[in-house]
Amino acid sequence: MQELQTYYYNQGNAVRKEEVYVRPTRSLPTREQREREKREEALRRQKITDRKRAAALRKNRLLTGYMIVAVIATVSMLVGYVALQTNVSTRMDHVAELESQLSKVNADNKAAESRRDTTKNLSNSDQSVRVLSAQILKVLCNQSPPELKTNLKLPNIIIIIIFQE
Repeated sequence: MQELQTYYYNQGNAVRKEEVYVRPTRSLPTREQREREKREEALRRQKITDRKRAAALRKNRLLTGYMIVAVIATVSMLVGYVALQTNVSTRMDHVAELESQLSKVNADNKAAESRRDTTKNLSNSDQSVRVLSAQILKVLCNQSPPELKTNLKLPNIIIIIIFQE
């Protein structure tokens, strides 16, 4: 069935002319044509989807690469930080150990110094005791009778030895 339509148009100042336009009737597509059109549409959509998927995959690979680089950089920074912290704590332990050794050496030095001072004081007092006893023996030897002087010759030798030191 065809549809007829009539159109009129003017050409200049002349009489209207009639033109008949026959629109071809559309026939309903056959089942094969509809299936073919569906297949073509599905194929076109599949190509578009594949292109979009390939573009997304390229973007994903790029983003994945960026993420991997970022993770590697972060992990390396964290490992470096942990290594620095370990190094600092090890050095602090070493410094504490050296400080304890230093305090022990200082205590030993003070103890040795006090022993030395005590010995020095004793040796000074011991020296003064020796001098005094030598003087007493000398006075005794000088004031003793001549018969006892022969017996006191040994202390004179000791006095001479003390004075020579």
